Order: sequence, then structure tokens, then C-alpha cells
Amino acid sequence: MNRIGTYLHIPKTAGTALRNAFVTGSVSTYYNRPFDVARSHSNTLTTTEGIIYFSVRDPLERFCSGYWERYTNPYRKKINDYARSIVVQGSGYKNITPLEQKVFELYKTPNDILTAIRIGDYVKHELSLVDTDLNIMLASLGSWTGTIKEIQENENRIGEVYNIKNLSSIIERKFGIIMPTDPFLKRSRDQFPNIEQSYGISDENKEWFIKDFRHLDYQIIEFIKSKDFYIDN
Repeated sequence: MNRIGTYLHIPKTAGTALRNAFVTGSVSTYYNRPFDVARSHSNTLTTTEGIIYFSVRDPLERFCSGYWERYTNPYRKKINDYARSIVVQGSGYKNITPLEQKVFELYKTPNDILTAIRIGDYVKHELSLVDTDLNIMLASLGSWTGTIKEIQENENRIGEVYNIKNLSSIIERKFGIIMPTDPFLKRSRDQFPNIEQSYGISDENKEWFIKDFRHLDYQIIEFIKSKDFYIDN
């Protein structure tokens, strides 16, 4: 069991940025870190022992970020391979599969793939993303937290849950740890200013996403926000 707790590495919720904050800071920063970041996306609330930490992000924004994370993977992998220090090199850069490449060719933006799912075009092409990294990037929040009932059953093991928008200020205020600003250390899309990475979603897709496709994620977040362990700012 981890004596200092585990931060669930839910894709696109600053897991890598936090890990880099710990390993690139001072010696005291590392030894005084409040938790370790899970080494795998497979760690969930119900499968990980000890005290659990994680962050929540708007599900639609996280979906878009996950799409572009995988879309830009070849560029990310190249930058990662030439990182100035092995300490900050990541390991989550599996090559794009032929299936993923077909998805990106058919659906050029997150809005395109949402439209395809909503109207059934995606099913028509028989594109199963199971066992692909894109599937992990686009998975629901509930894949890591479980249902509201499961959160309630494990509530005594939840240390803190953070609002991703204010994570840098929260981590600095609570633990005296400075989050990285370098785009590579943050794994930010700002690494690729010449690649247009649109988060634009049509009103129709946005309404469907919130009310139907990911409505359970929004319910989970509202429940989390009502609890004492939620840290907003």
C-alpha cells in the first residue's frame, strides 16, 4: 500500500504534469510530495489501495483534449524521445494503430467524431476502438471513479479531489509545490502551435453530449462537488 496515497492518472487531468513537478523540483519537494501519480491509466478508485486523489475536468473539454492527445501522438513521441532528461520522459506513446489512423482520416476533429457517434455513422464503419489508446483517452470519468454508489462506498479512502482549472494554485497553496509551465513538462497542446486543435463543438452535439452521451459523468462531478473532499480553489 502506498503510504502517501495515489493520484489516479485519469487522462488529461494533469497526471504527468504533477509527476514532473515532483521529480524536477527540489529534493524536499520530492520527499514531501502528497501522493504518487499512478503509473498506469488502469488504476481506478475501486482497484487501487490506500488514499486516493484525483482531479475533475469538464467531460466535454477532456474528450476534446483526449482526441488531440492521441492525434498528435507521433509528434509527442518524437519530442519525448529527445527529452533532455530521462526523468521526464513519458512511457505512454504507443504508435498510432491502423484503426486509429482510419478514425482520424474520417473524423478530423472531436466535433466530427461526436457527430458520427450521435447519428450512427461511426457504427456503420464498424470502428471498434477497444484495446486502443484512443479508447482510453476518450473514456468516461466513471471508468476511473465508478458509479456514485461506488464513490460513496469508498468515500473514506478519498483524500482530496481537485478542480483541474485551479490545480496549479491549489498545489502551490496546500503543498508549496510549483507546477511546471513548460509545455512539454505539462504535456500541453501548446507544444504544437502550428497544428490547429479545435475544441469547437456544435450546439447540437454539446447538448447531446451533456444530456445523453456523458450525462453520468456530469452527475458524478456534481456529486463530488457536494463533498468535503472536493477542493475548488
